[in-house]
Amino acid sequence: MKNKYLKGSFLPAIGWSVAFIALFSYLQLKGLYNLYFMEQWQIFLYDWSYVSSVLWQPGGFVQLASDFLVQFFVSPYCGALIVALLLTLIGLITSSVLKRLAPNVHLYAISLLPAVSLLILQFNVNYHLSGTLAFLLLTVGLNVYLRVQPLLARVLFASCSSLIIFLLAGPIASLFAIIVLLIELFLHFRSSYIFLLPVAIVWLLAMICLHLGVTGEFKHLLLPDGYFTSSLKAGNIIYQPWGLMLAIVLASLLLHSVKTLKKNILIANLTCQFIVLGWFVHFSLSSMIDSRYEFFKELDYYMRTENWDKILQQCKETDVNNSLYQNCQNVALAETGKLAECLFDYPQQGLQSIYLPWDNTPYISVLLSDVYFSMGHIAMSQRMAFESNVGGNNYNPRMLKRLVQTNLIYGAYRVAEKYITILEKTRYYKEWAHSQRRFLDNDTAVKNDPLLGLKRGCVFPENCFSGKNGIDSDLKHIIDHNPSHRATIQYLGSIYLLMNDIPKFKSMVESYYGTNALPSLPKAWSNELSRK
Repeated sequence: MKNKYLKGSFLPAIGWSVAFIALFSYLQLKGLYNLYFMEQWQIFLYDWSYVSSVLWQPGGFVQLASDFLVQFFVSPYCGALIVALLLTLIGLITSSVLKRLAPNVHLYAISLLPAVSLLILQFNVNYHLSGTLAFLLLTVGLNVYLRVQPLLARVLFASCSSLIIFLLAGPIASLFAIIVLLIELFLHFRSSYIFLLPVAIVWLLAMICLHLGVTGEFKHLLLPDGYFTSSLKAGNIIYQPWGLMLAIVLASLLLHSVKTLKKNILIANLTCQFIVLGWFVHFSLSSMIDSRYEFFKELDYYMRTENWDKILQQCKETDVNNSLYQNCQNVALAETGKLAECLFDYPQQGLQSIYLPWDNTPYISVLLSDVYFSMGHIAMSQRMAFESNVGGNNYNPRMLKRLVQTNLIYGAYRVAEKYITILEKTRYYKEWAHSQRRFLDNDTAVKNDPLLGLKRGCVFPENCFSGKNGIDSDLKHIIDHNPSHRATIQYLGSIYLLMNDIPKFKSMVESYYGTNALPSLPKAWSNELSRK
């Protein structure tokens, strides 16, 4: 009795506890900045109009639940705890599903394959946590379905569940209906045709939603593309958890009739499962997570928290070999007043090291908004902040803050108030938003603020389209109107040097040297002039 109790209770509990601890540790140690990054792309508003607008859409419930959970990722341990718990539950309930399909085979280890695949997807910046929550709902639905015995009850449950899952979780309903049909084909072949009904229900619901204009593409209603940023193309990896779930369900169905295994066969079976799981974990973590993007997410976090010294330290210790890193690095140099002096102390790759060409993606829009704000180019910073929210599927709280700041700088107080009101409906940004209300309709307060006042001076009144005559022309306007904003002239000189446009660099120095904009010549610039 004691051995039976240990085998039936303690060992599975210990195993799942170990799985949870491993997932939590990995997410906390290797995925912390990814979780911080995720938090910036999903926002939850404590506002009924927002809640109701999301809920009416197919999958609105899991989207809303995802937004609610992701808001807590701003705290250091909450993100890892939440995601590890969700993935462990998916593995645990999947194990229960496989146990009911193949009760004598003990498919414990491979039940974690979909969870590991979902773990990898968490590192894809375009994948939404709603897809993981939907997958959890799928496993719960299958687990309950397998407990229903009478044929009529199974048909009714599968049909109603397909409808409910589609409304609550969106595309995952199609996987639920297909798996149910697959199970019936293997276990109850003669009556399996009836279970085409759940498939037809999901298909019909998708057709109705497409007709109503809920989405522009069928795949966003029936495939995992629905849990991916709609404006971007999902890669094949988005299908991996679904494919693995189908594969392990099929494997368990093929082993359904296997009787009790002998001890040596059972040990060999478990050993093979752990080898497969171990190989998949190693392969996925080593080849499907790009360390370059993870480093950028770390730099992005330091940019958001204005930890300029940390950025420079990390860039000194890492091979900063691409323009994304270098943009962050040069913003940090500019914000610490070192851009002119230390430009070539760090790796540079031409003009793109200062600012990247805009590619219409929300992530580059955020970076460019930071770059332009550092330059003092408020118009372009505001535009990029706006584009970042248009390009994503949700608000970016950091860019909402930027829109508050830029509209206060311009004196567009009603627009600024609109964004303040949005942020006041959040949990972690409402205090900051409320503190900005003191600037509304108060030009004196804006001018006296160390940040807003300095940036307001960068707004040049000339009626010209930003960027029409080149970024250098805009920066010259800013320097002429606000010579005290020293970062602007440092950017301008750095742009000329990285373009190797020495005539314009010399002309700039001759125009501004000895003025408030350039009271003294940086040693690095002096060396460049003497060398050229």
